[in-house]
Amino acid sequence: MNKGTVPIIARLHSLQAPVRVMSGGARVIAEAGDRNPVAHLLREANETMLARSLEFRSSAGPSLTLDVAGRRVLRLTASHGLPGAEACLGAEVLEDEHKDDLIKLLQAVAAPRQELRVVTGPVSREGSEVSVGLPVALLADLMLIDLNVTGPEDSLPEEAEEISEREETPAVRLSGAGIDDFASAIGPSLIAWLIRRGGGETASDGPEDMVSHMHAFLDDESEAVVRQLDLVSAAPGDPACLMLGVTLIDGHGILCARLEDSLLLGVIEGDGTQAVLTAWRGLMA
Repeated sequence: MNKGTVPIIARLHSLQAPVRVMSGGARVIAEAGDRNPVAHLLREANETMLARSLEFRSSAGPSLTLDVAGRRVLRLTASHGLPGAEACLGAEVLEDEHKDDLIKLLQAVAAPRQELRVVTGPVSREGSEVSVGLPVALLADLMLIDLNVTGPEDSLPEEAEEISEREETPAVRLSGAGIDDFASAIGPSLIAWLIRRGGGETASDGPEDMVSHMHAFLDDESEAVVRQLDLVSAAPGDPACLMLGVTLIDGHGILCARLEDSLLLGVIEGDGTQAVLTAWRGLMA
């Protein structure tokens, strides 16, 4: 295997993570036995594309809510049971001067030996441009956390509950453009991609070794990919897009998107967040 594809495949396999959903829609992202729950928190923030609100809840009681977009933490909008949150709560947009305070809050809400849950919702305010806020990769670097899933010790237990079946009718309608148009609109940042349609037909472009790994992954894990996309969409089957973010080491990310009956996996080179975001928004009618 090409050495450069190793972190890419690690991110693809993060889509296999089993999911446990609590009553009220809270999703468990770290069990009480996980050794580094704050890493799960950062990965959750790093895998976002479109702007959204993430409320992280500890089973011990504390919670905090972040607005995130484009792999950046834009602002802290709510906090419960976490001393020292005032400086971040008072900021319209988080800046470099807030990073130390924010890191302390993240470590406090994602304390070891406590279950960590997340609830996803719409952003609380306007002004969610991805050019502002604190990059998740910077926070991870300061906390010595690898944003890649590093091994079985970081994954959830196999006995996690299955998500119950729900209505499969999409609640969102996009423009007449197809997922092929989305891939084309991203431009040169998308260095390799694979599209698999409901009937089994495929289309691809890019280096053969990357495309072949994506083929093999979808052969085995297409259902896991669909489950993960359902978690970030308004309703099962809706159009959805997520990114398994780049790291400071290799500068590549994995794009995963769904439109109607088609799935797309892609490799994004460099900081291609804005290109992906612009292309995805271009599909909206």
